[in-house]
Amino acid sequence: MPNPHGNSRTVAMISFTCFLILAAGIALYLMHHPELFDLTRNITIGSGIQLFILSALTLAVNGLFLRIFTSKFNMQLKTMEWFGLASITSMGNYLTPFSGGLIARAAYLKHRFDFPYGQFLTMLTANYMVTFAAISLIGILVMLTLSGTEHSSWPVILLFVTALLAIFLLSIFPSITRGRRSRLLRLANRATEGLDLIRRDKILIGKLIALTLVNIMIGALIFSVAFRSLGLTIPFRTALLIYLLSSFSVLINITPGNLGVQEVTTSLAAEILGVGADTGLLASLIIRAITILAALTFGPVFSYLLSKELAASKSGARSENKEIP
Repeated sequence: MPNPHGNSRTVAMISFTCFLILAAGIALYLMHHPELFDLTRNITIGSGIQLFILSALTLAVNGLFLRIFTSKFNMQLKTMEWFGLASITSMGNYLTPFSGGLIARAAYLKHRFDFPYGQFLTMLTANYMVTFAAISLIGILVMLTLSGTEHSSWPVILLFVTALLAIFLLSIFPSITRGRRSRLLRLANRATEGLDLIRRDKILIGKLIALTLVNIMIGALIFSVAFRSLGLTIPFRTALLIYLLSSFSVLINITPGNLGVQEVTTSLAAEILGVGADTGLLASLIIRAITILAALTFGPVFSYLLSKELAASKSGARSENKEIP
């Protein structure tokens, strides 16, 4: 009989090993390019504040995604809950591998509203599908504006087209997981169920697309400010493309908070688009530092507040049960 604790330790060890390898590689690269540290002298308190505010806005948008989805299932989250859960999720992702912060979000909804874990996974998958469909479509359109220039890249266009095509195929894919023996097939079924749920609600579709666009614009602004803080002003569409390409790193989420993986992906994207892998890496590290700061600023506060909220709701539920004759 498989040992779940042993499996957990193995997963944690693999994640930690991958993180050490990536971190060591980044550290060695920076040691061999000490001139990059000269760029950090351009960073000001003002740019740091801007990045922190934009990171907080990202948490707010992620929380609004949750609020919109949960309202679909007749759960009305307070502002403290939807923003707090987004903050706790971000903090948890940095403390555990494979987006472990999502477990805390799912557990809160389960204990607070009796929201099934399976339904949560369906909701999460649908959210990812909408997000990556928008990312792919915008990526294709922006890359087409670079057609004929030195920064035009057919492999990048192919990546966006492939992702969009995969999402389209999933949207018309019939349920093939009756036996539920394959995790991959079950995940595909969750994606199909989530998209079916969205397609039936046009208002929900509109809200999700609008929030996705806002999130993408905030992400592009974060990269634009990060590069500008290093003394390098790049076109907004370049910052947008770097953000769009770096977003795919979440699909290789093997380290806590995707540490290292996102930095490597951003460096590669910056190199392809003519900004330079070195400055791309440095900008990514600055963004990483600020997002960790935001997560560790809001996460502990809302962990405390929501634990009290959960305890109060359970106490209220017990009181109501005692009053029932």
